[in-house]
Amino acid sequence: MSDLAGRRALVTGSSQGLGRVIAMELAGHGCEVIVNCAGHMDKAEQVAREIRAAGGCAEACRCDITDEAAVKAMIAQFAPLDILVNNARIDPWFRREGDSDAEWFRKVLDVNVVGAYNCAMAFFAQARERRYGRIVNISSVRSFLPAEMNMIAYNTSKCAMHALTRAFAHHGAPYNITCNTVAPGVVATENFAKRISPGKQRQELAAVPLGRGASCEEVADAVIFAIANGYITGDTININGGMYYEP
Repeated sequence: MSDLAGRRALVTGSSQGLGRVIAMELAGHGCEVIVNCAGHMDKAEQVAREIRAAGGCAEACRCDITDEAAVKAMIAQFAPLDILVNNARIDPWFRREGDSDAEWFRKVLDVNVVGAYNCAMAFFAQARERRYGRIVNISSVRSFLPAEMNMIAYNTSKCAMHALTRAFAHHGAPYNITCNTVAPGVVATENFAKRISPGKQRQELAAVPLGRGASCEEVADAVIFAIANGYITGDTININGGMYYEP
């Protein structure tokens, strides 16, 4: 395991939920953390304050990752960056009533895939010069499972994260840039109970052989491993309680 102290990390979508915990765990390992949000700067600032109060180093940054120019400006502002965690996503349960199927599909892929691509491309360009970089793409167990009709866009977007991982792992290897995927199953974030009904919660958890959702800390541990271990690249770390057994 390499020493993460002093490394600078950008975690997209880290003003709440899993991203927040990943940011805090990285700070706990001595990283300087950039807490990114798309809109709720107050939440991002709060996460940064919590990190600083615990003795860590953090800044908050608002950036719409679907905007290529804005992403390039963000990366340039905080460079040199050593670590990128592509965590930002559109919540698949918060579809607006007026969105058509095609509109929703585009919105999901724009944030979940195009946003991650924008960040990875800009990160890669500056990391390659220094011959060091760690990229972790947050996918989902849903990338391996058939999608319900209302989840097709989300599952498709998470499948794409694996393609991004393979490409950046391949092209990054000569420059000591690794890229891996962490694919969680059900994660017990603070919004889990807000997003879906009690009946749907029971249905989701019933599909987990271990009978519970993962804590954000358990998933963050997998992210830390993928960053700290310099010899794993192009791989997927499944953390899904037994929902999917990869051969």
